[in-house]
Amino acid sequence: MPPKETPISLAPCQGRELLADLQVTDKWVTLIIYGLLKGPLRFNEIRRSIEGISQKMLAHNLRGLERNGMVNRRVNDTAPVTVEYSLTPLGKSFEIPLQALFDWIRLHQAELLHAQGNFDAQQHDVARPSVHSR
Repeated sequence: MPPKETPISLAPCQGRELLADLQVTDKWVTLIIYGLLKGPLRFNEIRRSIEGISQKMLAHNLRGLERNGMVNRRVNDTAPVTVEYSLTPLGKSFEIPLQALFDWIRLHQAELLHAQGNFDAQQHDVARPSVHSR
């Protein structure tokens, strides 16, 4: 009899909750962090650099990253007031795993797209009633 598999659990270190809060696999979070690796940016600079992100979604994700200690928010006393975002040392430490993820995607992009195309074609065939099933 094969050994019973242990369920995946990060409970001892509250990892499950942290993983959910960090949302490090969220597309917007990864793109925000990736953009900030180049250096501090103002809100609208970040928004213009990430195609498709709404102002509301950017603000929400920046607040979450700030809450988790990955992003600093600095208000500059200028006229008009400007706000600049930068990565904290903790945020910068995410560069290595993030770069590994992007490298993996680039390496396997063709395979992923091929698999998605096959899956979608099969789903389309299943959804379409057969001529013979009438």
